[in-house]
Amino acid sequence: MHQALELYGLKGPKAEFIRHNENITYKIIDIDKKYVLRIHKPCDGFSLGIFNINDERIKLIQSELEIILALKNGTDLPMQMPIYGINGKLVQIISDNTPVILLEWVEGQKLEDANITPEILKNIGKLIATMHEFFIQNAEKYKGCFRYNYDQTIIDSIQENIKKASKIGTITQIQAQDILSALEEMHHRFDELDSIEEKCIVHSDLSMSNLILNDDGRITPIDFSLCGYSHFYMDIGSIFGHITDDESRGYILKGYRSIRDCEIESYYIEPYFALQVILFIACQYERAKDWDWFSEVLEKWCNEIFKPLANKTGFLRKGDAYEL
Repeated sequence: MHQALELYGLKGPKAEFIRHNENITYKIIDIDKKYVLRIHKPCDGFSLGIFNINDERIKLIQSELEIILALKNGTDLPMQMPIYGINGKLVQIISDNTPVILLEWVEGQKLEDANITPEILKNIGKLIATMHEFFIQNAEKYKGCFRYNYDQTIIDSIQENIKKASKIGTITQIQAQDILSALEEMHHRFDELDSIEEKCIVHSDLSMSNLILNDDGRITPIDFSLCGYSHFYMDIGSIFGHITDDESRGYILKGYRSIRDCEIESYYIEPYFALQVILFIACQYERAKDWDWFSEVLEKWCNEIFKPLANKTGFLRKGDAYEL
């Protein structure tokens, strides 16, 4: 960590550990300024190998920061800006070849800790739609951007990890079959969506901890490390996993439609909602074996998400039922 901070010319930084998942994250205080330091070294048992691009980490991180800068320059969204190192580069490399980046600290409150009002929910929808609209309008410019793909191309890799999870006992054979059946239905619905609309860059990890309510009342999206190409439904499915009541989801969609006048069908939110959960399992199944809570929660996911998806009985409200 100290080696990483030296690359940014900070005067007297103090570090506070935040978390270690796909990377190690610290809050950095340097005199009167605050930053976020990300050291791109995943914790044991966490792997993004299903995407098959681990050898291109620097290129991947660079494109993430370019996406943040594009949203800053092309929209009115408040963004968490990356910091250039003393060598003029955004991505730094420490002695063990690990990439590191530094970003501005965003003052405010994580939405998971905030009092969520209908206005905040509508603003979440507006924020998501603003990001999507920008990348849809600039699709040609970002077509070759090196990012993850959240589509049919990763389903085979996910299937392999689910089978491995079953072999080592993280999940049962019956649970594995529930997930594999859900993946087959997801593939079918992704095919349908491909015939209806184009993909765009999406955040892909929109949790309430990745949305910061600023002191001025605006919302800043943070942690674009997993952003990539998908249908816009990916982000809606992601946020729906963290906003569970129908009324609140309705406010989010109302805000979204105020920016993008488009149809939003629960039938297509469902596979991306399920994908978020399955990705969690596929990337962390080695760690999950030791989690006391995992078995019970997985059984709930099978009954409430994977089985209904595979059977086409649905687990989200139908059609425009969220509209207020």
